[in-house]
Amino acid sequence: MWNILGQPGRLCDRHSRRELLSIGGLSLFGMSLPQVIRMQQAQASTIPRQGSFGAAESVIVVYLQGSPSHIDLWDPKPEAPAEIRGEFKPIATAAPGMYLGEVLPKLAGQADKFSVVRSIGVKPKGLPNHGSAIYMLMTGHDPDNFSATGLSVPPSRNDLPSVGSVVSRYRPSERERMSYVAVGAPVKENVIVGVGQGAGLLGAAHDPFQMYDDATQPLKLETLQLPAGVNADRLRSRMDLRSMMSAEDALRRSGLNGISQPDMAVLRKTAEQDFDTFYEQAWSLLQSDKASRAFRLEDESPVVRERYGMTKFGQSCLLGRRLVEAGTRFVQVTWPARSDDEPAPGPDGSWDTHRNNFPMLRDHRCPVFDHSMSALIEDLDQRGLLEKTLVVAIGEFGRSPKIGAATTNNVGPGGRDHWPDCYSFLIAGGGVRPGQVFGESDRFGAYPKTSPVHPYDLISTIYHGLGIDPDTVYPDTLNRPRKLVDFGKPILELF
Repeated sequence: MWNILGQPGRLCDRHSRRELLSIGGLSLFGMSLPQVIRMQQAQASTIPRQGSFGAAESVIVVYLQGSPSHIDLWDPKPEAPAEIRGEFKPIATAAPGMYLGEVLPKLAGQADKFSVVRSIGVKPKGLPNHGSAIYMLMTGHDPDNFSATGLSVPPSRNDLPSVGSVVSRYRPSERERMSYVAVGAPVKENVIVGVGQGAGLLGAAHDPFQMYDDATQPLKLETLQLPAGVNADRLRSRMDLRSMMSAEDALRRSGLNGISQPDMAVLRKTAEQDFDTFYEQAWSLLQSDKASRAFRLEDESPVVRERYGMTKFGQSCLLGRRLVEAGTRFVQVTWPARSDDEPAPGPDGSWDTHRNNFPMLRDHRCPVFDHSMSALIEDLDQRGLLEKTLVVAIGEFGRSPKIGAATTNNVGPGGRDHWPDCYSFLIAGGGVRPGQVFGESDRFGAYPKTSPVHPYDLISTIYHGLGIDPDTVYPDTLNRPRKLVDFGKPILELF
């Protein structure tokens, strides 16, 4: 997580190096906000504008942690046997020919504003566990650093970057606005936090700003404000002490000991560059309230807040709308429960329904998702934001067609297991033609029947929509060539 001011330090005339580094402190590498701005501007690509390429100005990814059943929500199979079709009936929608599960009545009424893809599938390395599938979905790269069973490992600077971080680098937001913000909850599998969320080898300049406070309560905005007792002159005085910090000290604090001399020279040159223009831009962000204003949900009317729902997920969706309205380029709204939590009653439980799939979806998960997701789409449309905001709602995989049958995991009564082979996602706005059903699964919802797509195709589609060439190759910090996505191509038929 990056923040603007870090933790308050000693407010005296002599400033420690720790205080100096805390001005605009970032996670992992301790980079400052001015360095963030400098790196983002220096690395931004020139964006050609033609056709659907670059039609979107912003992206909201709604990540349904734990993964809902595609058959029960998006791809009903009324002609399948009872042990596959389940308890829910299909309902007609506002889009001719599109049917959804009966647990999504409000989204059904908004279906003329979004499309559904029913033929996405993947074969994760190792067992089809959450971690490897999350990493692939969030980064566009194979999870080579995962255990043989597909379990997560802690994030590191050796990871390949998340989609949001790539967007931050190649399509940064304008001055005084944020490029990549993550809200709702952290991505969590078991005890591992942040799978596929950070900038990895792109560096901390492109890590997300994280706001995981409960959005039903007033959000804490200390990181976007001057601390008590620090006025403009005092902060500028701190900034002017930057000559006290040596490049070697900064690199040592970044954990880069042992790097070769040529590579150290490259990094030192970056660390030694003067901050002048970039401190001024950081200062303008501190002085402006444009960034913090988006987080003030209390400025919304009670009617609007209730339309989104007074749940963690609902208010996080509202926060997502406010962020793109304020010029944020990439927002990830993550469902509150971690991916592999047991399904539990209440509005915030996981979608990982290994048991009791139907009561959990009918009584708890779907009413919250349907209410809030339909509000987000409707609100974006009414405000004229949907045409320039690409919205995607997806889990890391689907659920098994046969109820109560285990593929690799323990499945209880009425449960559906992990199923990465075929699932569905919602996509809207940003130039996507609404009301489509793209692709088809087989009669059991087990495998793609027509127009199969890979998660990397979805990621390529997001890049395409924002005007970032998915085939871009970039040098990493050690000058090795890297691709934005391992393979895949945009789903141009959606536009």
